[in-house]
Amino acid sequence: MKNVDNKTRLLNEIKLETIKNLIECHPMHIATITKESHPNLAVVSDIKVLDNKTLLLSNNEMIHTPDNIQNNPNVVLTSFNEKWAGVRITGKAKYYTKGKYFELCDELFNNDTATPKGVIIIKVTKVESIA
Repeated sequence: MKNVDNKTRLLNEIKLETIKNLIECHPMHIATITKESHPNLAVVSDIKVLDNKTLLLSNNEMIHTPDNIQNNPNVVLTSFNEKWAGVRITGKAKYYTKGKYFELCDELFNNDTATPKGVIIIKVTKVESIA
C-alpha cells in the first residue's frame, strides 16, 4: 500500500468484496458534477457489490444525480462505519431505467419503503481507506 497522506491509504489491491459490509450496510454519499460544473452530493442506502470492480446503487429519491451522470460519468462515493473508519471510492457511472441492471435493482430493492426509479452502475477505478 502506498501512503497518500497520514490518514489515507490506497487500497487498489483490496477487492470490493472484502469491504462489502462497509459498503452495503452503511449509507453512502455520492458526489457528481452538473453540466455547469457545480458539485452535487446525494445519499444512497440501497447498494449492492456486484463484483470486485462494480457497484449497483438504487435511485429511489435522487433528483439531480441521474442527469449529472449522463453529462459527466465521474463519481466519488464515501461511507463510514460507527467508528468513523471509512472508504472513498472513485469510478465511472452509468444510469439505467430499464434493462438487466434495472430489473436486478428492482428485484433487490423494491419494497414497501422504496421503489427504484433507476439504477446507477459504477465501474470502480480507485478505492481509498479513510482513517
